[in-house]
Amino acid sequence: MPRTLHLIKHGAPRIVPGVPAHEWNLADDALDGLDNLIARLDPRPEIVVSSEEPKAKATAAALAAALGVPHRPMVGLHEQLRYTAPFHADPAGFEADMRRVFDHPQAIVSGEESADDARTRFGNAVQAVMRANPQDTVAVVAHGTVISLVVAHAGGLDPWPLWRSLKLLDAVTVDIPGLRVREPSA
Repeated sequence: MPRTLHLIKHGAPRIVPGVPAHEWNLADDALDGLDNLIARLDPRPEIVVSSEEPKAKATAAALAAALGVPHRPMVGLHEQLRYTAPFHADPAGFEADMRRVFDHPQAIVSGEESADDARTRFGNAVQAVMRANPQDTVAVVAHGTVISLVVAHAGGLDPWPLWRSLKLLDAVTVDIPGLRVREPSA
């Protein structure tokens, strides 16, 4: 019988120009949609594992507390490395950078890690999560780019539309093994 993996994008960060996104915390209202997210998680996670980045870790801790299940941070689940990527006050500039990342997956075009390297690292970390946590349903709270890269690669899809559609406090549910993407329930 397949296991279920919910790949969840963290809540809204408090954006701080000049501070790498890896260090951002959650915005004050970041978890306002947590109940809506929980209602869409079917089946309910029995454990929540997260990236060690503050925004993902805080989202996961709140989710785990609301569900009454354990939360464990784990290395390797972080976002594509972007410590030296330029800050874009205009979202269109950030989207243009991200489009280049997806269009040139083998090259380092923004930050310190190519899309292919980020996908491989995150995919390996997700596999480690599933090996270390035998529960039937696992939630991983992480980041939009790496979630999009892994899910799109597994399904033979273009990651760009998936990345653009994945909102904050959103989830992609897949069956393991095989990372078969499930259609969202209404």
